Amino acid sequence: MPSSPQNIYKLLASRLAEGTDSAFLLIGSDYRIEWLSENALRLLGAKEGETVGVPCAHALKDKICSAACLLSEDFGQDSDGKVFGSVCMEEAAGNLQVKNTLITDKGETVGLLKQISRTADNTILPSTGKSSAENTSLEVRGSWLGALEPTLARISPTTIPVLIVGETGTGKEVLAKRIHEMGSRKNKPFVVLDLSVIPETLIDDALFGHTRGAFTGAVADNPGKLLQADGGTLLLDELENIPLQVQAKLLRFLETGVIERIGQNRPTPLDVRVLAATNISPATLLQTGRLREDLYYRLRGMTIELPPLRERREEIPLLVETFRGNWSARQKKAAPEFSSEVIHMMCRYPYPGNIRELRHIVELCLSLAEDSVLTSENLPGEIRSIFESKAKTTFPLHFDEGISQSTSGRVVEAFSAIERDMIIRALAKHQGRVAETARSLDMSRITLWRKMKKYGMHRNNAFPA
Repeated sequence: MPSSPQNIYKLLASRLAEGTDSAFLLIGSDYRIEWLSENALRLLGAKEGETVGVPCAHALKDKICSAACLLSEDFGQDSDGKVFGSVCMEEAAGNLQVKNTLITDKGETVGLLKQISRTADNTILPSTGKSSAENTSLEVRGSWLGALEPTLARISPTTIPVLIVGETGTGKEVLAKRIHEMGSRKNKPFVVLDLSVIPETLIDDALFGHTRGAFTGAVADNPGKLLQADGGTLLLDELENIPLQVQAKLLRFLETGVIERIGQNRPTPLDVRVLAATNISPATLLQTGRLREDLYYRLRGMTIELPPLRERREEIPLLVETFRGNWSARQKKAAPEFSSEVIHMMCRYPYPGNIRELRHIVELCLSLAEDSVLTSENLPGEIRSIFESKAKTTFPLHFDEGISQSTSGRVVEAFSAIERDMIIRALAKHQGRVAETARSLDMSRITLWRKMKKYGMHRNNAFPA
């Protein structure tokens, strides 16, 4: 039977943790972590064996507390020499609320119990580390989608095929997933086949699959996207890239509900709701012969046209707040605010890349921000010039490779300067540790190494000594 105060609090916290999303940590008077709940381990991205017994300042730095005590010669004590000073007792950390309970024994402080809870506005989901905003398709929720919700509520429970038309970055996939989640198939798979990233000769196999030994090199079964989506929903994204011969096979499936994989002698019945999306008007696809007319009529049970962001500018402030919350949840710290002046600048910009471009702009501004409020004066110069420019640039502002060749050289140079500066700052902050730097930039280590090579950087000399 536990008798020490620490063990009693550990037992109580353990029982509480079983019925709540809160994270619990028990810290001893020697400032070392004695116990963590499962949610706390997820929040810290750590394993119990790597955290228990570790000084709290090292385990919690930049996550739950500021660890300002690391800057003091008297580790873990405030100016009055008291155990668990003001830094330890802070009640907020980014978008997390912290409740601190001192553990005493005969008037002597012997430990500290921290309960970390999710805030109402931007929650950290312990199982995924994602914000609730990212898990609820808020990217296209606003006045436009609000008006569409009654229609979605009627068509989602049905098997009516839906054709979604809209420019790149308008949220076609998000809308398709919303239809899936509102219907009876919400607990079944939602599968996306992006036809723009698959070579034309492999689209048939990607969609219908094959069996092992069906042809030379078929060393394993490939179920295909249709089979993976059985019982659920399949989104055919960038429909304009599907070859005509594959369109004929797809039409056959839509009419019969049966597929025959290569190398398989017996047909396989499937129950799949097919949604399709394209950024080219169906009229153009039909006129140019890129889409079979009979397949078009089979897919267009209902057509939803997504207006570009420049035609629904009233949603921009809501989207900015959504992306701020998502960024804050990922970074586990408070996000800088955008001044009303900057919001107005954002609302005037035409966004050729639509919602996706807005998200990348917001995240880039937040990552480079040095002040708690972003104004036109402290906004990155390159971003400000883009907002102020009347030219309708196609600059996508993202961190991936493959910027369009049609993008102007001035904008490409501006983006490269921003990206290079951001990597240098991150390397400096993490003292050249590539893994930590990559995590802070939300990219893989391989991508970071490639970008460092691109800019002639080395982890030991890319930042000031």
